[in-house]
Amino acid sequence: MKISSPLTSFKVDYPRNTAIPVIVSSPHSGRFYPSDFLSSASLSLFELQRIEDRFMDQLLEDAPDFGATLLSANFSRAWCDVNRDWREVDGEMFNPVPPEDEVISSAKVQAGFGVIPRCISQGRPIYRHSLELSELRKRISTVWLPYHEALDALLEETSQRFGYAILLDLHSMPKLPYARSCDVVLGDLHGKSCDQNIIDKIENIIKNKYHSVRRNIPYSGGYITQHYGRPERKIHTVQIEICRSLYLNSATLQPGGGFMETKQNMRHFLAAISHWLL
Repeated sequence: MKISSPLTSFKVDYPRNTAIPVIVSSPHSGRFYPSDFLSSASLSLFELQRIEDRFMDQLLEDAPDFGATLLSANFSRAWCDVNRDWREVDGEMFNPVPPEDEVISSAKVQAGFGVIPRCISQGRPIYRHSLELSELRKRISTVWLPYHEALDALLEETSQRFGYAILLDLHSMPKLPYARSCDVVLGDLHGKSCDQNIIDKIENIIKNKYHSVRRNIPYSGGYITQHYGRPERKIHTVQIEICRSLYLNSATLQPGGGFMETKQNMRHFLAAISHWLL
């Protein structure tokens, strides 16, 4: 099955070798910013780029060589965040306010990080003015819905073909405070989104290349992990957060000195997963 996006909201790279039951998702690495969005934003493009999982799709681009399917977003997270429920909306951002049945209040929404982010960080708003309600619905229909329709279809096809599916949802994280510092955080909703044996294997593989790996603290999994992780239905989801300081120059937002090493580490990880499953 081949999936195409009518508005290039995402890209699917299919296995180039023997397929394995793994979908790799990169929902926050998109670098497309609509011109009308940039002209209305109160922040510069450089500032908006700071909340990308910058270059994560490039770090993962070899996944199909090891039999995995790679799904990556083309659009900016600042424009629409597909790792949120489509109803995680700050109603006060829009005129008119959305109907009550189209709004879910959550801690992320209250902090300004809903499906249409209000801020890039606390106290740093993206917009100078309210948005039209039609703008919310346009973004949901043109990027959020196609991305999730594609992910759902890929998981369904993989599950039917292999009897199960593993979804690896890849993100980057800022360097954590020293007392909590680590290279990688694995999130499985504290054991709810993935079989124990699978996440144990993932952790053991990652530990071969990274010094410190933690589980669920401070990231246990976002909407994608919560929505798709259904071990009882043989769909296992793990969120993987990689520290940006390992590969990104934070001053320039360009690949840092550790970029190629991190990419090679991801190749090692994917190769080991493929070998294990085959």
